[in-house]
Amino acid sequence: MTLYLKHKLSLLLMAIVSVTFINLAINVRASTTDAPTVTLNEPLQTDPNTRNYLPTGTEALYTKIPNQKDAKISVKATDLKSVATTADQGQTYFRGYRVAQTSDGKFYLKVVSFNKAYRGWIYVGSNNPSSDTTSVTNGLASVQTFKEETPSDTVAKTTFYFTTPKASTLTYTAPDWTQYKVGRNLNATTAYVNDALKVTQIGTKQNNRDNNATYYYVEDSANPQVNGWIKSSEVSAVKQTFNY
Repeated sequence: MTLYLKHKLSLLLMAIVSVTFINLAINVRASTTDAPTVTLNEPLQTDPNTRNYLPTGTEALYTKIPNQKDAKISVKATDLKSVATTADQGQTYFRGYRVAQTSDGKFYLKVVSFNKAYRGWIYVGSNNPSSDTTSVTNGLASVQTFKEETPSDTVAKTTFYFTTPKASTLTYTAPDWTQYKVGRNLNATTAYVNDALKVTQIGTKQNNRDNNATYYYVEDSANPQVNGWIKSSEVSAVKQTFNY
């Protein structure tokens, strides 16, 4: 009787182990099959200036396309929310440069912050933003970083001069931190202290970056290499005398 019971128990144990392994195999296959696959992954081709964003704080930033092998959260959604409301000069704007779609119909953008501190993939909704990169939802909001307008007649007809020409007084191709990898045009204005400047455009930083500072686009007919954007506070209609 004892041998019989041992034999029965042994068979029962083997059956339990077999069922367990079968269930594990089924679960592994199911999880592998259920994971969405990447059906699209390509660079964005639209005007880079239309691909500037701030995170909404509702989606996290991932190291790789979410749900793919080794994809991890690099920045939590709550932390991205604080990045979006930081009133800096624009270092934490995001530039989108790749789009991906997964088999479950979700779209993701790969982004990098202007200061390169943040980089990764973020969910942007169920519509393909490739042709219109401003039409994103969920994790990102399309933003204007700098708003330009025509100067008034008074400003346009006024001759301006650099207020404090020095190494830190620069002109910019695009005002600092308003476009990704586009910045200073001139390293210093010291050599052009006596040049007359004309203002042809006015612009304002947006989203409370740098306190929404106003910039002038100045043109220097004597030295066109000076032409560029400069803070309005760094030029004046009063010509000063500098001893350089």
